[in-house]
Amino acid sequence: MRIHRLAVLLLLALSACGKPGERGDQGPPGPSGLAGPPGRAGASGTVIRLVDGECSKACVVACEDNERILSTYAINPGGTFTIESETRAIFRPQQQGVAVKVVLTCIPR
Repeated sequence: MRIHRLAVLLLLALSACGKPGERGDQGPPGPSGLAGPPGRAGASGTVIRLVDGECSKACVVACEDNERILSTYAINPGGTFTIESETRAIFRPQQQGVAVKVVLTCIPR
């Protein structure tokens, strides 16, 4: 009789092991942890500013007084740039009367 009771208890114990119960509601959040060590300082960057417009005849493009020209670019049909100073350029389109998109990039001095 003792073995019989032991076998029944063993079967009941094993049958309860394989079935997970229903998940309950989430409890309140715990306390905040300690702050981690500070990260490395980021590299300081240079601000690049774009100046764009359209020219259908000779026009002046310029950066601010505290900036200088990094590059110039004209989108089709193109033309030529004449750099007058660190801050100022003159654009002459390849074809007069045809609007050309002109882009000037400026960086701090």
